[in-house]
Amino acid sequence: MRVKENLIGAAIAFVLICGAGAIGANYVLKAMGGGDKAEASDPAETTTKAEPIHVPQVDFAANSAEGRAVTKIKEYHSTFDLKVTGGGLDNFKSDNKTAWDEFLASEVFDTKNYEEIGKTLASVQGLQLDMNTLIALADIARKKHDPEALRFMHRILHDLDLYAFPNKDTVQRDYWGVTDTVPSGDHANRDEMDNYLAANKK
Repeated sequence: MRVKENLIGAAIAFVLICGAGAIGANYVLKAMGGGDKAEASDPAETTTKAEPIHVPQVDFAANSAEGRAVTKIKEYHSTFDLKVTGGGLDNFKSDNKTAWDEFLASEVFDTKNYEEIGKTLASVQGLQLDMNTLIALADIARKKHDPEALRFMHRILHDLDLYAFPNKDTVQRDYWGVTDTVPSGDHANRDEMDNYLAANKK
């Protein structure tokens, strides 16, 4: 009788553990799948349907200067994911001084870092131009506290991380097509960013 009770108890525990694991896995998958898509909450905000027309063919050792520069790009993308996706961009209204002061103090707005990444990855076609764009957007963000500058910075870092320098664990999604490193045949998002830069670089 006791063996039967133990087996029933073990079966119930197994079912509960599996159920909790499935719920947890579903939550994690939803969080991962919804990350960058949350930025595109407006139906007009869509990623480009095109594929990159040029992708760098690089394989930098992780401990090389180039490998560390790529790691920085990935870290900066993660920082922007945490700050601006999932409705996070709404925290950066121009009058929210606390949010801006905190974010602007982080290294993702230190333009020297983008200059250094550009020099280190000078062999990668288009990369220096993208670093120049990030520098210009960081300057606009600092001077104007404009959330649009954050949105475009995030898109550049996103495309560089997931499309220019993917690794074996990279899940490619939400290609924006806004970089020179991994340019798109569809210029809609790039034109929007270029128009923004032209109107705000003063």
